[in-house]
Amino acid sequence: MAAITSLVPDVRAVIPDIPSFVAQRQLLRAARIFCQDTRAWRTNFQLSVTGAVKTVSLTAQLPASTELVDIVSIKNVGGGAPLTATTYAWLDLNRTDWRSETEREAKYYVLEGNNLLRLVPYPSATVAALYDIRVAVKPLRTATVIGDVLANKFDEDLINGALSFLFLMPRKPWTDLQLGMSYKAQFLSSMPGARAAATDEFQVGVGRKIRYGGL
Repeated sequence: MAAITSLVPDVRAVIPDIPSFVAQRQLLRAARIFCQDTRAWRTNFQLSVTGAVKTVSLTAQLPASTELVDIVSIKNVGGGAPLTATTYAWLDLNRTDWRSETEREAKYYVLEGNNLLRLVPYPSATVAALYDIRVAVKPLRTATVIGDVLANKFDEDLINGALSFLFLMPRKPWTDLQLGMSYKAQFLSSMPGARAAATDEFQVGVGRKIRYGGL
């Protein structure tokens, strides 16, 4: 983890008179938006399940001062097919008994609000470290640190985002709409590439299939 304050000098290099706490707040804002859009900050943990418990809270497994953005994958530690993300509407149509089904291993999951994971079928037995889960997270509004991947790979993008927010603030000594729009364009244009890199788990040379004409 890296302190958000470590990026403040780069913001102040462009806007020297900006208060440090204002720069830090806008860097955090940029990090939250960047993580929400790109899923670039990812982490792994193992999940234990308790027999007859249908939902599991993921909050305690997340890095400190973060909240869940999305689940990237859920895999059984012992192998087998990954769990499939689904919806309650799909389950109602395709697995009419899903509310009462129990098995040792789930086949599907539904992500509910407040970091709750619903396993389908739900566990019939208590099993420690049954699943490997990879998730995307973002810093909380109260965070003072960000993931190393953000600080090391995407620091310039976060700085551009913070500068765009600062320059676009109305009636401030540093307000400059033209510069603000320029930095905003740079910030927004960086996210598709970051999203693709995160999807490829930052491995270079990953082949992609490109489809044309809607085929």
